[in-house]
This record gives sequence, C-alpha cells and structure tokens, in this order.
Amino acid sequence: MRCPKCGHSDSKVTDTRSANGVSSIRRRRVCLGCGHRFFTNETVCEEYPIVIKRNGKEEEFDRDKVKIGLSKAFKKSANIGNKVDEIYARAIGEILSNHPNKICSETIGMIIMGLLKASDPAAYLRFASVYKNFETADDFAFEFRKMSSAKEDE
Repeated sequence: MRCPKCGHSDSKVTDTRSANGVSSIRRRRVCLGCGHRFFTNETVCEEYPIVIKRNGKEEEFDRDKVKIGLSKAFKKSANIGNKVDEIYARAIGEILSNHPNKICSETIGMIIMGLLKASDPAAYLRFASVYKNFETADDFAFEFRKMSSAKEDE
C-alpha cells in the first residue's frame, strides 16, 4: 500500500477492524518510509461472469439489473417484506456458484423465474411478462394456466 504522504510502497499494519459488517476491513497503517499513519478500507472484489445476451453480444454481469427486475416484479405485491432481498440473494448466489465464467441472459431469467414462481405467483407473472415479452392478454392467460396446472401436478 503506497503512503499518501510520501508515496513509499511499504507500510506496516498496526490495527485491523471490521467495517460495515463483514464485507470490509478498516486497517490502520504506518509508512515504513516516513512514519506517516493512515487508514485503508479493504473490500472483497467479487468476480462476475460475462453475460451472453440474446443477440450474441457479451457484457459484464450487472447485479443492479437483477435487483431492478425483482423490484419491478414485486412493485404492486402485498406483504413484500424481505422477499426481494431474499430472492435477490438466492439468485445471485446461484448465478455466481453455478456459472462462474459465462452465463446466458436466458439462464439468468430462468433462475429468477424459478425462484419467483415458488415465492409469489403475481410477481412471477409480472417478471415473466417482461422476460417472455407478452403482447396480449392471451399470453398472460396461457402462462397462468401453465403455472396453475404445474401447481396441481405437485
């Protein structure tokens, strides 16, 4: 770690504490060149997979897109509580653990729809309407019937 005062590249850690829960560490350091004391905040940098879009284009995985999609799906649901955060955490966990390098955008959508279907049917239909590009009321009715028949089979 470079000293902010003299630019020396060696420093000694004198104290380490948790900051912001478990995700970051605050360290007190002393420059071995000039003796200047300073703090650093260190966080884990997660590796995210590359997303392959439907058109073949590749882009970096964006956690915010998942959160926004889930928030929109639950927008008019009653008793949301921690459902958005819970499904978000489960979706991100599944994506990162099962697809560390590359993932198709369709796979991300299927993961989210699977979690929503088990949790909140209305949120599932809202998400599916965007994901599957519903154009008519018949599209909603077909998906609803499909969802209802799957529930009866359980």
